[in-house]
Amino acid sequence: MTAPFLSSFLRPNPRNLESLQAAWARMLELGYTTRAEPVDEPEGCTRTRCAGVHEGYPGSEHRWALHCLLCSVDIEVFYSHMRERKGKNPAPPRRHKGCKFSGPSRAQARAARYDELGLALPAWDADAHAARLAA
Repeated sequence: MTAPFLSSFLRPNPRNLESLQAAWARMLELGYTTRAEPVDEPEGCTRTRCAGVHEGYPGSEHRWALHCLLCSVDIEVFYSHMRERKGKNPAPPRRHKGCKFSGPSRAQARAARYDELGLALPAWDADAHAARLAA
């Protein structure tokens, strides 16, 4: 596994390095990893605007090139979609769109896949924990 690293356009300041650690932990928790093949960094990215996908952690509102270990698909996700939502409508983190292990109806398969990969089942995944207990 690769060590945590920032996208080329993010400066290694304290805030970005702290966010990198949180994002990298969530990436691993969701069963994602960096892609095996490098991704070309898009040119002309700024903190707020970018049309491309990034190899390293690009911040919460830029697409991050990852690989889903559960369904073996290369994905492009926003870290903001991987975080927990708080406030008025709290929600746990969610898997990427199109993941065949996503949702309450696939909790049993998801728990089995985490076990197969030797990954810890996330504490917030109540459906998968319940499915594991029922099995």
